[in-house]
Amino acid sequence: MRRSRRELRRERAALRALTSSALALFGAAGKASADTAIDHVQTSYSWSTYSEDPLESSKTIPNGDTKRYDISTQQVSLAAPITETMDFSLALTHETMSGGSPWYSAPDAAGTPVQIMSAPTIDDTRNDLQLHANYYTEEGRLGLGGGYSKENDYSAMSGGFDGERHFNEKNTTLSGGLGLSFDEIDPTDAAIYPTRPDHKTKQSYTGFLGLSQVLSRRLILQGSFTYNMHFGYLSDPYKEVFLVGGGTQFGDVRPNMRQQYAMLLRTNLHLEEVEATIHASYQYYRDTWGVNSHSFELSWYQTFGDSLQITPTVRYYSQGGADFYVPYLKKPGDPAKKFLQPDAFSSDYRLSPYGSLSFGAKAEYVFHTPWWRDIEWRGRASVERYLSSGDLCLTSVSVPAPGLVSFTVFSLGLTVVF
Repeated sequence: MRRSRRELRRERAALRALTSSALALFGAAGKASADTAIDHVQTSYSWSTYSEDPLESSKTIPNGDTKRYDISTQQVSLAAPITETMDFSLALTHETMSGGSPWYSAPDAAGTPVQIMSAPTIDDTRNDLQLHANYYTEEGRLGLGGGYSKENDYSAMSGGFDGERHFNEKNTTLSGGLGLSFDEIDPTDAAIYPTRPDHKTKQSYTGFLGLSQVLSRRLILQGSFTYNMHFGYLSDPYKEVFLVGGGTQFGDVRPNMRQQYAMLLRTNLHLEEVEATIHASYQYYRDTWGVNSHSFELSWYQTFGDSLQITPTVRYYSQGGADFYVPYLKKPGDPAKKFLQPDAFSSDYRLSPYGSLSFGAKAEYVFHTPWWRDIEWRGRASVERYLSSGDLCLTSVSVPAPGLVSFTVFSLGLTVVF
């Protein structure tokens, strides 16, 4: 006898709540999946808006630009079965970006760094295509994927494979994968700004390994390790470093190789009495640029009946600065820090020491149209608020970067299961 849609929904909702994947690190495919190919066509549409707070007037020069980035994102995706043991998914993303961006920082009369913004004339679009196919066996899954992304001044082609193998009556799952990306950078206005190169390339290679252990019907432990290696042009062509006394700026210069290491630990605890699941995770990260970070995340997945799930989330992050981060230069090639290569320096706030706190909530509602009962609809909405500051860092930050960002993300989506 075929199970009802409601029974299937309840089982899938419970499975998603308890076995949802560990965080995907640096784009590595680390998501959990079912043991069999999907048996229904699914299509979805999502829209989100990302808006950065204007820069505080006290953190820039008098009458300086304060407008920052705004991004609008639309995504359409399709997932469908190919055979009983194979399925595929396709995702198309379109983004529009506008506003201003931190350019470089310079000292005020007291020597405190203030942020100089680019004029709010950035106007860019990004189109992204991602494909992924899965093959399932009784013991696990093997996936193969690839993608292409194109902006006005940037393009990237990526590919890779991932998989998982079940042991111990499917209570233990080993997962892993490898990926690579080849990128090309063609900065705009290179003829006007001498610090911007005409054409550059870079390559990225990623590997991850994960282990998931079901301890009981209530508790799952997960762990993963991710390694990334980047070669080529890793500087930001649109950022500069100010030279005190020289009245000029130098282009952002970073080492041409970066290795990244990340370890993630996560536990999922299901509370049957209240139909909720707690997700708690900790991630440690470090790289060869001297950056190290800690992040903690806590989510509460609360189910109401068969249709509604509310998920509040809070996340804390803290990082130390890169070896070559400096708000500004006192003389060329002398940020007064240890260098990984001669004359490496950057005033990019993302490489500075800081901490951040984000919190938000997501809601998902599943329903059927009474005149079309074989169609399942899943509506979702989420909001996130992100705050960053030198005061939130685990270690003392004497001079926080003036360009640290705060932003709000709001998104809506709808999935249809045929």
